[in-house]
Amino acid sequence: MPNAWTHIIFGQLVLSKLGENRMIAAAEQKIIFNMGSQGPDFLLFNRFYPWQKNSALKELGNVMHNKNCGLAIMEMLDGVKGRSADPDTADQSLLYAVAFVIHHVLDRHMHPFVYSRSGFLKWDHQRYEIMMDTILARKLANFETISTPVWREITGELPEPIIAIYERIARNYYEELALNIQRKDWILSFRYMLRAHKLFHDPTGLKRLFTFGLLEPFLYHRKVNYDVWNECMLPWIDPTDNQIVHHESGWMLWERALGDAVTITRTVLQWLRCPDEEELPELRNAALSLIGNYSYESGLPCDSGLPIRYSEPIWLQ
Repeated sequence: MPNAWTHIIFGQLVLSKLGENRMIAAAEQKIIFNMGSQGPDFLLFNRFYPWQKNSALKELGNVMHNKNCGLAIMEMLDGVKGRSADPDTADQSLLYAVAFVIHHVLDRHMHPFVYSRSGFLKWDHQRYEIMMDTILARKLANFETISTPVWREITGELPEPIIAIYERIARNYYEELALNIQRKDWILSFRYMLRAHKLFHDPTGLKRLFTFGLLEPFLYHRKVNYDVWNECMLPWIDPTDNQIVHHESGWMLWERALGDAVTITRTVLQWLRCPDEEELPELRNAALSLIGNYSYESGLPCDSGLPIRYSEPIWLQ
């Protein structure tokens, strides 16, 4: 992650910057794109109820954020090549895949910042990103997250071709986990995510009251008491190396990610739209070069071997 609203707003903004809004002009096209903008995060909601044991899909969600990230993304794009990328008749699986790429770009720019400032106590990461969602939605989209249900923006079924691609990704890059995953599990995992977002929508505060605060880290509030976007530009340590100190605000990282995502998405669409077979290898290589093989969490190459382990939580400052 960042959280659901941040990814939805970011993905749509990227298309807007590229003049590609027609691709998601139809309501059903926008929903599919928004679904893709959640990237592999939906896997982390698999069997999310506290009485349920962890699953292979949830473990896959964690591993996909750090291992073979670029290879999995290219597998996704190779799987939709040949489908319509026309602005007015874009194939839904292709829309999903393009949004999936954009998700990765935002994560690799923002996640080190979030890890550094949220810490590692249980649910603090989610609590931080919920607050980021609230500020971002208010500032860039002029709505309140507490009263606007995000699940309505992503309620749909995974396209069958996308499920097939996920199966191929699991087999090719996460073989041990793939052995314990069935086709129906992908569908159920996305439905788990929708159930979670419905559960966490609490505009009246009654769920917060009746669960004695157990849902608190996942619920939106109108008031945010912390500078989660670091608008004061306080220093923050790199979560992989505490000798490195950064000073960027979250908005600076957002703009950096936006520029990166616009460049990558433009290149990806040029490749996916190209009818000339002779030009395809060069265009694919250009996309691959920009996407790279970077961790969603550290923003570093997946083979760097540097784990996330340092933080200075904003709650303690």
